Amino acid sequence: MDWTQLDQVTEACAAAQTELAGILDAAPSAAFRIKGLKLARAPLRYSGRTSMRADISVHEPRTPQDQDSAFAYSMEGYSGAAEPRQQVPFAWAPGWNSPQAWNKFQDEVGGHLRAGDPGTRLIEPKGDGLSWFTSVPGPFAPAAGHWQVVPLYHLFGSEETSARAEPLQTRIPQAYVAMAKAEADKLGVNDGALLSLKIGEASLRLPLIIDDNLSLGVIGLPVGLNGIPSVLFGKFAHTLQEAAL
Repeated sequence: MDWTQLDQVTEACAAAQTELAGILDAAPSAAFRIKGLKLARAPLRYSGRTSMRADISVHEPRTPQDQDSAFAYSMEGYSGAAEPRQQVPFAWAPGWNSPQAWNKFQDEVGGHLRAGDPGTRLIEPKGDGLSWFTSVPGPFAPAAGHWQVVPLYHLFGSEETSARAEPLQTRIPQAYVAMAKAEADKLGVNDGALLSLKIGEASLRLPLIIDDNLSLGVIGLPVGLNGIPSVLFGKFAHTLQEAAL
């Protein structure tokens, strides 16, 4: 298998899966040209790029060469409106502000592109064969001695990539377990109490936070925080009590 261009990968996918045969029509190949030119990714205003590194050298480095698409990584290429095309990285026309220049590319103001809108539809509807949903699950019913684990998301800490940033780590809360006050009253515990809970084979010891946004029969665990395995969400805790100090 000797693939050197994205077009070859696309063709192989289309040949291997009949459902994907239409992806060949989604965009032109890397050989597509207008008046012998690739399509410019950068607008003409990017002509000031040389000054960006003039303090280093007045000689401009060569832009990256894209062999996988019909686009050029620069302003050198076709960017006009005279030739109909579906691939329009930006709108520009002489005498028009950029947003207003779109009318030069459309069949009417606010309409479709003159060459048709980009992309292709792979799945077509086959009539209206869907019926209304008739199998509706019943409402959640709390079971005595069982608490379903629901995820609680935090702005800081729940997203795994940003949580690695040192400035954000100072804002990430400690792991905890949350439940409604009515549920805590049943257990005879107060906010801040250390609880021991067992979820499947996992055993946790976490401080309690009262959260009246939660319903009876559920407990909340923070997503992404240290010590909280993601596999626990949706499962049931079958042991929940104040931990012995």
